Amino acid sequence: MKAEQQQRAGALPPAPDPALDPYLDAAARCFTRFGVGRTSVQDIARELGVNRTTVYRQVGNVRSAALLLVSREVDRILATLPGRIAGLDGPEAVVELLATVIEESLAHPVLQKMLTDERDMIGSLLAGEIPRLFTEITDRIAPLLRLLAGGGAIADRDPVVVAEWLTRIAVTVMVAEPRGPLRRFLAELLVPALRPYER
Repeated sequence: MKAEQQQRAGALPPAPDPALDPYLDAAARCFTRFGVGRTSVQDIARELGVNRTTVYRQVGNVRSAALLLVSREVDRILATLPGRIAGLDGPEAVVELLATVIEESLAHPVLQKMLTDERDMIGSLLAGEIPRLFTEITDRIAPLLRLLAGGGAIADRDPVVVAEWLTRIAVTVMVAEPRGPLRRFLAELLVPALRPYER
């Protein structure tokens, strides 16, 4: 299914082919400069040095390019998670992992621009794409939590439920930062909830 067909179906597209990276990088630069709502396909084409038809053929319209970019960035972050838990232990490891992912996401220039200038667009994207996004992230995090629980590092809770809770917390914190330090905010409930049961 093409990106625009998935967009009409209300689904976040799968991680795009790396061959599209130049188009998505150009789109990201335009989104950072102008905002997603003010970027045109012509802007992306000009940034890349190609004609508008080529951009349409490769990544579709601006909304489609934005969704492909989100999918790529989420996939890149998720791909690093197994390496991030190596050497970490206990519920505090989950807090550190979640805090790092949130901080890296917030440092992305396109998300920074949207949080500053286009908060209404974030709401629109979340309303349309968040069910698929939650499912994708949950499915990738759950095996890592199962691994930690199997080794006794965290409580043996349903990894799918915990993964979805972590995803929902992360998205909420990115849209509305907590009062006080991020790690303390996350640890307050996550550490007791994930501490292994006493035997």
